[in-house]
Amino acid sequence: MAETRIVESLSDFSNILSDRYYRHERGYWVFRGHSSVTFQLVPKIGRTSHTSKTRQKFEQSIFTMFKRCAVQYLSRIPSNDWEWLALAQHHGLPTRLLDWSFNPIAALYFAVEERADEDGVVYALHGPRRVPQKMIDTGSPFSIGSPMRFVPNIIVSRVWVQEGLFTIQADIEDPLSAALQRGWVLEQIIVPAAYKNRVRYELYRQGIHRAALFPDIDGLAVHLQWTHGVHPDQIFI
Repeated sequence: MAETRIVESLSDFSNILSDRYYRHERGYWVFRGHSSVTFQLVPKIGRTSHTSKTRQKFEQSIFTMFKRCAVQYLSRIPSNDWEWLALAQHHGLPTRLLDWSFNPIAALYFAVEERADEDGVVYALHGPRRVPQKMIDTGSPFSIGSPMRFVPNIIVSRVWVQEGLFTIQADIEDPLSAALQRGWVLEQIIVPAAYKNRVRYELYRQGIHRAALFPDIDGLAVHLQWTHGVHPDQIFI
């Protein structure tokens, strides 16, 4: 892990973006926010309890059942397991995918949205290897040998708004930080707990909030509840 930086405001974060991450073309770095710095970069399938004999059997079972049962809700059926995996991830099924964003500001929101008493973190990843189209067309996401970036063909409004993409991992129980390939770089930007409310409020004033990143009625409800419980006098003390 490279140098860890600390920010106390949105302007601090913007300065780091300008000095470090915006000096490369879009996509060179991708970003992910965690509301607690203690959370590791382990995909949900690798940290979900189960009753199967192995975690691999759990993964295959839950994925197969999802494909069989989800068709009744879909107007378009995914054409391969890669598309199915992206769809399952979007709807909350435990998978070997990790969500990332091309937009560091979206990642910052997820770092400060919850757990006000814990430090949040934004991970910045330079991971140049992308899943080849030939592998998407003919290969399986369950037989990869090393982590890769994956940009899905299925785009739903939430993924589009959040400028989302994924990493896919070969070892579903180990953190991505333990399996970085040569040439990959992973960095941290910490938001101390004492400054999370301030940063979240500053993001809100810039138009980055729950309703904007989750453009549905659930996102709206959460956002309206939050806006009616916060005031500048409580933030800038």
